[in-house]
Amino acid sequence: MTSKMKAELFCLHCNKDTPHVVSYAGTTLKSVKCIECGSEIEIRREKLIGNYAVDFIERILTKPYRMTAELEKDLTKFILSLPIRIITKPYRIAKEVGEMIKKEHD
Repeated sequence: MTSKMKAELFCLHCNKDTPHVVSYAGTTLKSVKCIECGSEIEIRREKLIGNYAVDFIERILTKPYRMTAELEKDLTKFILSLPIRIITKPYRIAKEVGEMIKKEHD
């Protein structure tokens, strides 16, 4: 399913705020086109997946530091939420990866 919407954005070619057409494929951004000058930026799916993979790995590597910060901020809340998080985290990761793979096939 493709959808389009209009938005007022800053155009790098016009060097000012201009109306643009923003196109989506489902919920994924496909392209942004300036109505005044016609310049268009298309999002390549391969790059999007690559950027997602880098972000995902970064989140995995920084998780111990983020958990330590949560622990230091509120020990009780952290301890109470930990059992549920341990159970649901694998499911949430699998769901997130599954959604990205599904978008890749669409």
